[in-house]
Amino acid sequence: MGFFVGKELGPNRYKPSVLTSWLIPKGASGNTYNGLGDTKVSRARPQMHGPEKHPWTKVVAMFLFRTTIGSPVSAVASIKHMWREKFGHIDIAAQRQQGTPESFTAALKEEALKHAEVEIVGIARMREEWRFQGHDDIADLPWIVVTGRSMDYEALAKNMQGDFSSALAQVIGGYEKTQSGAVHIANWIRERGYYAKGYGGLSSTKGEWHLAIPPAIEAGIGQLAKNGSMINDSLGSAFRVATVLTDMPLLADAPREMGVDEFCMSCQKCQTDCPPGAISNEKQMVRGVEKWYVDFDKCMPYMAEHKGCAICLSTCPWSRPGIAPSLSQKMLKKMSRRAENIS
Repeated sequence: MGFFVGKELGPNRYKPSVLTSWLIPKGASGNTYNGLGDTKVSRARPQMHGPEKHPWTKVVAMFLFRTTIGSPVSAVASIKHMWREKFGHIDIAAQRQQGTPESFTAALKEEALKHAEVEIVGIARMREEWRFQGHDDIADLPWIVVTGRSMDYEALAKNMQGDFSSALAQVIGGYEKTQSGAVHIANWIRERGYYAKGYGGLSSTKGEWHLAIPPAIEAGIGQLAKNGSMINDSLGSAFRVATVLTDMPLLADAPREMGVDEFCMSCQKCQTDCPPGAISNEKQMVRGVEKWYVDFDKCMPYMAEHKGCAICLSTCPWSRPGIAPSLSQKMLKKMSRRAENIS
C-alpha cells in the first residue's frame, strides 16, 4: 500500500492508500448517506456538492482534483463545460411560437438528432423525486429532454490494461460533448420563445441539480444495469447522457423493455472485474426502491486514487461495438418464450 495509491489484495479486494485512509470519515458510510437500506421513498442527496455536506467530502474533493488538475484533457473539457453552462444559452425570444405538443416534439427530435453529439433522444415529464434534496429551483419546469452519445470504446477499454487516463478523457469529454448537444437543443427551444436550459454531467448550478438516469429510463433511453449505469439497446453501457429542462409543450416517451434486467440477473462480468468489489450480484433497497446499487464506500476510494475507473462500463458485454442490438433481441426473445410457457 502506497501513500497516494492503494493495493489490490486479490480479486474484488482493495486496500486504499495511506492518504485516502486518512480522508475516509470514521463511522460515516457514504452508502447510508445515499439511502442504502432505507425503505421510505425519498429524494436523493447530492454526492459532489450542494447545501448539505457529504460525509465523504474530502475523498470526493480529492477525486475531483485529480480528475481535472491531474488530466489536461479533462481540465479543458471541464472549463468548456463550465463556460457553456454559464454563457452558452441565448436570450429567450419575446414572441412564443405557436404549435401543438405533437409538432414541437417531432421538430425537437429532428433538430436534436442533427447535432453531432446526439445519437439518441427521449422525453419525460419532470418529477419532483428526480431533484436532489435541497435543489428546488427547477420545480416548475414540466418537461425533461434526455440525450445520449456513445464513448470511443477502444479508448475507454484501455482501462482494462491499467490506462485510466484514456478512460477518464472519454468520461469527462463525454460529459462536455453531450452538454454541447443539450445546450444546442435548449437554444433551439429558446428561439421559439420558451424557457429551456441544457445540463451536462458536470453541471453545478446551485439549486438545479437533478438525477439523469431515472428520467432517461422513463424516456426510453435505457434500463438500469448491474453496474449502476444504464444500458441502451444500440449504444450498450459505454455512453453519456445530458438533459434539457423546459416548459415547451411536449409529448412524453415511454420506458422501453430492452432485456437488460434479464441479462444482468445471470451475467457477472462487471461484478467479477470490479477491482474493489463494489458491484453486488443482487438488487438492494435504496430510498424505498429495490434496484441495482454500487457500493459507494468501496468504489469511491478506488476511483479517487486512479482518476476514475469505468472498468464496469468497458467490460460490459453490451458495450462492445455492434453487440447491443443482437443481445437485446436475444433477451427479448428469451423473455417472450418464458411468458408463453407460463401462459
